[in-house]
Amino acid sequence: MTSSGPAGNETTVEHFHLHGWMRVRGVFSCDEAAAMRSAAWRALAKVGISEGDPSTWTTERPEHLQHLKADPAFRAVGSDRLLMAIDAVFAGRAYQAPKNWGALFLAFPSMHPWNVPSRGWHVDANYLSALSPPAGVRTHALLGDVVPRAGGTLIVSGSHHLLHRHFADNPPPRAARGANYRQLLLSHPYIRDLHAEGDATDRAARFMNCAEEHDGIPLRVVENTGMAGDVILLHPLVLHVATSNNGRAPRFLLSGGIDRPSMWEARHR
Repeated sequence: MTSSGPAGNETTVEHFHLHGWMRVRGVFSCDEAAAMRSAAWRALAKVGISEGDPSTWTTERPEHLQHLKADPAFRAVGSDRLLMAIDAVFAGRAYQAPKNWGALFLAFPSMHPWNVPSRGWHVDANYLSALSPPAGVRTHALLGDVVPRAGGTLIVSGSHHLLHRHFADNPPPRAARGANYRQLLLSHPYIRDLHAEGDATDRAARFMNCAEEHDGIPLRVVENTGMAGDVILLHPLVLHVATSNNGRAPRFLLSGGIDRPSMWEARHR
């Protein structure tokens, strides 16, 4: 994550529990990352997108790359280093390793101005799933270096605690679905303001330059930046969103994770 992130050792499981994310450095090598990018470029070449010709990078977020999940190059993401970190997050509870390590999300440089988005914030689990230990974990593997404002996923550090407390204090109806939960969250002042449009400079200053404490929970928007071979582990209740790539190079992200059976079950209180 960028230097605008919360203080503390971001590589520890304690950081994961407090902030909802942790970095696992050097999960796979630079050569393995290059092999993954090469697999992506081969697939893109079939639809007329060339690594050596930026004039062909006209679609900011190419689709139909799901078949790459099965490419052997991506198996390197599931190294022992990553599995040890996941074991720590699950506190020794059993889980089943995934068949693959997720889908490729490619973001080419954008002509749109960068901003903290006011739409699209979501979580990758049932909003009432467990806080600790989590019912699952999301993995964001960086296949290339990602610098600030170059397409790194934005997350609300600490938001897993916010969601857990908000829905404990404001139980949703049993028939509620994802869209209902997102609407109910707007009653929280921080989430309401996060979803309000505003000046890019002002929004970055408010949400990224410092943490805001709400009911004892420090909240801050941070970017998923880092080096090729890094994997960011996310708590499934952490709010996150895609943003534009205003860098010069494509951003390659392999997004996957491990879903335990309870991750999608509602834990009504």
